[in-house]
Amino acid sequence: MEKVRLWDAIRHSIRCSFSILWSYSKSVYFVCILAVIMRVALPFLSILMPKVVLDQITAFATPQRFFIVVGSMALALVIVNFLKSFTDRTVDTTIGIVVQTEVLLQDWKKTATMDFEQMENPEFKKAQDKAEKAAYSNRAPAMNVAMNVVELLSNSFGFLLYAGAIAFIHPLILLVLLITAAVNWLMLSRARKYMEKTRDERSKQTKRLTALRDTLIKPEAAKDIRLYGALGWLYALYRREYAAYRKNERSVMTKDMQAQLVDALLILLRDAAAYAFLIWLVLNGRMSLGDFVFIFAAVGALAGWVSGILTAAGDLSKASIELSDIQDKQDFPDKMNTGTGIALPSGDRLPPSIEFRNVSYTYPNAEKAALSDINITINAGERIAIVGANGAGKTTLIKLLCGMYVPSSGEVLLAGSPVGEYNRDEYYTLFSAVFQDIHLLASSISENISQKSEELTDKEKIKRSLELSGLVSKTDTLPDKENTLLVRAVYPDAIELSGGEKQKLAMARALYKDAPVLILDEPTAALDPLAENEVYQKYAELTEGKTSVFISHRLASTRFCDRILLLDGNIVAEQGTHDELMAQDGVYANMFNIQASYYQTDNKEP
Repeated sequence: MEKVRLWDAIRHSIRCSFSILWSYSKSVYFVCILAVIMRVALPFLSILMPKVVLDQITAFATPQRFFIVVGSMALALVIVNFLKSFTDRTVDTTIGIVVQTEVLLQDWKKTATMDFEQMENPEFKKAQDKAEKAAYSNRAPAMNVAMNVVELLSNSFGFLLYAGAIAFIHPLILLVLLITAAVNWLMLSRARKYMEKTRDERSKQTKRLTALRDTLIKPEAAKDIRLYGALGWLYALYRREYAAYRKNERSVMTKDMQAQLVDALLILLRDAAAYAFLIWLVLNGRMSLGDFVFIFAAVGALAGWVSGILTAAGDLSKASIELSDIQDKQDFPDKMNTGTGIALPSGDRLPPSIEFRNVSYTYPNAEKAALSDINITINAGERIAIVGANGAGKTTLIKLLCGMYVPSSGEVLLAGSPVGEYNRDEYYTLFSAVFQDIHLLASSISENISQKSEELTDKEKIKRSLELSGLVSKTDTLPDKENTLLVRAVYPDAIELSGGEKQKLAMARALYKDAPVLILDEPTAALDPLAENEVYQKYAELTEGKTSVFISHRLASTRFCDRILLLDGNIVAEQGTHDELMAQDGVYANMFNIQASYYQTDNKEP
């Protein structure tokens, strides 16, 4: 990392951490300052105590004076020790947890509120990987920055105090100590630079190991692993990746151990030279016994302060870099308007008309556009079916419609105004959607439907939504009805829903929201024919007074829609009613006839 960026990261991390602490409690600043003072004062008083005792003895002090002087020092040690214990506990626990919690909450909020399209951006995924590694490392950086600052200041002030005391006795001793400290700094700096140089590669290796581990232990892949005998292959892959990871980690460890070895040798040489010189001064009458004991202890302690400065500075740099990685994710820009927007159409204009004007969309790093030059208008209250082969762009079209994607070119207009002129979150209120990938919250069925706490949930709307979606036949059989808990991994007494039941719950969730535009992305894909027919029979009731867009591979299910859009070759190739498209005898008619042939009965005798 460049020095300019490193200093910027350090400044930002310190400002971020202490601004959080300031918001939490302004008294924390006083505790941090007191912690620095106590961390320096306690060891200084500890090595000063023997000098005071020896000075009193060699000066033949009276018992009264000896008791007053030594007793005062002992009392000061007790008080300082108590204050140090209190401030250390506050700095090492409360301060770190406060900052860490706030940073994690901000990180989660960013993930939950940023543009959906950006979440799929490869550049964002890189930033997210780095942020996750930093946030969930063994020593989380957000927790450590404030503690690192306190530690760095403590060691710095301790060094200055001890260095001043040693220089006062004899400057030459201090010079030897500073030279060895400089050599040690260079070695540690070299080790940390190598660690930073390999950080990205080690991050990628960690990501690959995590992906393989998840494949091995998570239930999603369990059936395939067993049925296809993939365990040996995956196990070998993991071992290979782990060997490469360990090789890089050993390289980093080796550099660090080399620096530690040099440090140990320098300490040996430095202390030997310093202690020999001190003994010479005492033997030649140039230093009192009390000063000898004090400086002898100070020399050893000074090395600790120097080592503490190096360690704290390195830890602060590392924590700042990692906190900067978390902030890079926070700073990743949104494309849609998250600020002030124009007012949504209201009154008789709801549900509004939505127009695609020359809309094209290309996924990042894709060679071909998913959709090209789309020009359609979805009229207020119209029932639209979107059909086409896999990969034709149906779901992409829906995501553009819902404002989850921003067109690569062209624009989507709501009631004649570009979608970008509306506030993104207000625009989202227009849509209730049932997507194929359904996420269940670890809460009751009722809360899963309302997406609100129990006390804010409208019970009557819940019952109505359950009836319309067809899930009521399930909830009526449960002892706790709609209050039954879901997700057994969290609640042992929870139930597990089948695929079809999950789709019904998603339908109930969309109906509860009661937005003016209803989006149904393969809503019957996991339903049996009887349940599917029940949904179709209720479709008119489900979509009454709404604009609805229905995606389906089963073309027989599109008859009840006002208009059908066929996507083919990344364009709207055909559109019209079912009868009109059959009359055209084009792609739609061919697809419909192929599907229908599987349901026709051959009455001929074999």
